[in-house]
Amino acid sequence: MKNLDYFILKEFPFVDKNETLYHAFKIMEKYGIDKLVVYEHRTIEGRERRVLAGVLTSRDIVLKLATERTRRTTPSRLHVSSFMSLNPITINPSDSLEYAIKTMYKNNIGILPVVEEYDVVGIILREKLLELLRGDDTEVRYIMNTEPVIARTYDRMLKIRQDMLHRNISFMPVLDEKDEIVGYITIAELAYAIFRFQDIVPEKYRKERIMHLIVEDIMRFRPPKLRITDTVATALSYILEKNSRGAVVVDEIGGLAGVVTVHDLLKYLAEKYLS
Repeated sequence: MKNLDYFILKEFPFVDKNETLYHAFKIMEKYGIDKLVVYEHRTIEGRERRVLAGVLTSRDIVLKLATERTRRTTPSRLHVSSFMSLNPITINPSDSLEYAIKTMYKNNIGILPVVEEYDVVGIILREKLLELLRGDDTEVRYIMNTEPVIARTYDRMLKIRQDMLHRNISFMPVLDEKDEIVGYITIAELAYAIFRFQDIVPEKYRKERIMHLIVEDIMRFRPPKLRITDTVATALSYILEKNSRGAVVVDEIGGLAGVVTVHDLLKYLAEKYLS
């Protein structure tokens, strides 16, 4: 097995906690990632240092944006410090790869800042760890979720927001009124949709108009599709290629048999390498 250093990204996106949420989104778009390290400046031992303040993810944004407290303003007037997760779980460069896998799985997180003394020397992303599953020929039928939470094209966006937050999920297949799979939605699409809504719609119309946003307005089409006999390696490849959080698994007639998400893959990885 490769050592931990192989999975540490030494160059990574970051943002100052005093920057605007709008600025943070622009960084996410630039890097094609929805997880940022958040810094702040502190005086330590008589020296000003840039230290870890938190992390900012799509889930943080979905949780707090477009609520009663933030609805009246725009992302260009909101600050990262109001949205970031404080006291994030971190890892030391000297820790083991097994510890990193266990920590990510047990806490259901997608980013681990790597901290040495006061400095963030890198990050570990869940998708990077999942590269350990390349070449795995286990069939997805053994790891898939056969009772996934689904979205309908006509569901209100606010319902999907509630489902994702309360059930702690980040991928949902979208079915139409005929139970056909027509798309999917992830926590990243949801965060972007809420961000764009709050950035564009005038404040006096937001409360009413957000009620009319439906899944069909924000979903992605052509979800990664797997058969139950496809392998874990194939699932990983499809998910990474689509920059998704999961893939749908279809039965012999093309109906929904289940889903495989990045958390399912991480759980399988943890069971495989930590057993």
